[in-house]
Amino acid sequence: MPARNFKLFKTLLVSVALLSTLNGYSQMEPFLLLEKAGTKHRIRYYVGDPITFRPRFQKNFNEATLVKLSDSSFYVNQYTEFILTDVDALLDRSKVKSFRNMGKGIFLAIPAMFLFSAANNAFNTGRSPLIDKEVYAIAGVFAAIGGACYLYKGKRYNMDGRWRIIVVDH
Repeated sequence: MPARNFKLFKTLLVSVALLSTLNGYSQMEPFLLLEKAGTKHRIRYYVGDPITFRPRFQKNFNEATLVKLSDSSFYVNQYTEFILTDVDALLDRSKVKSFRNMGKGIFLAIPAMFLFSAANNAFNTGRSPLIDKEVYAIAGVFAAIGGACYLYKGKRYNMDGRWRIIVVDH
C-alpha cells in the first residue's frame, strides 16, 4: 500500500509542477520584437529598456525609454506614440559597453608589452635596444584594434523588408 501512495504522490507533484509552469507562461509581459524573417535573429525590448530608433522621413535617431506597448505602436518617454510601421531603423546598442571595455583592455596591454620586452632584453638576453622592433608593430596593431572598439556605435537594422518589428503580447 505505501508504494501505491508514493506513486500517487509523485503523479500529483508532477501535475502541480506542470500546471504552475503553464500559469507562469501565460503571465509574461509583452515585448517589442525586432526579427529577421526566416531566421533566428531576434532582439527583444521590454518596457523600461532603452531604445534607439529613427522615424520615417527623419535624419536623426531618437534615444528613449519604452514606457508602454500596444498592438500596433509603442510609447516612449512622455507617452509619445510611435506606430510600428513608421519606424525606419533601429540601433542595437547593447554591445557598445562590451566593445568599449575590450578596447580599454587592449590599450592596457600595450604598455605591458613594452615592459615585458624591456625586462626580457635587460635581464635575460642583454641585447640592445631594450625594446624589440616587433613590439612596435604589435603595439600599432593593438592600438588600431582598440581604437576601432571605441568607435563602435552599435548595429543598425533598417526596416527595408528583411527586418520587422512587432509587439508580442501573450
